[in-house]
Amino acid sequence: MRLLLGIALGFVLGLSGYLLSRASSRGEAGDGEGRPAAGGEGGAQELTAPLRRAAHEAVEQAKQAWSEAQQAARQAEQEMLARYYRLRQAPARERR
Repeated sequence: MRLLLGIALGFVLGLSGYLLSRASSRGEAGDGEGRPAAGGEGGAQELTAPLRRAAHEAVEQAKQAWSEAQQAARQAEQEMLARYYRLRQAPARERR
């Protein structure tokens, strides 16, 4: 499961990084008011906008899943340690 999550996360991060770096290296073609220049690459930007949005959402979901997984791991570790210390303090007869 970790392998699949790692592959998916790597793909999403790589794709989003590629798309963002490609847009910044080209420069934002526009008239200074946030609109694409006439005859420019406005059509290409319109086509990649949903893909960028999806990549950004996927990255945010992956970050949220990672933080939830870390929190669950911490909680499981605390529960395991509590059980361990309870067993260590119990008399030998009760452990059997």
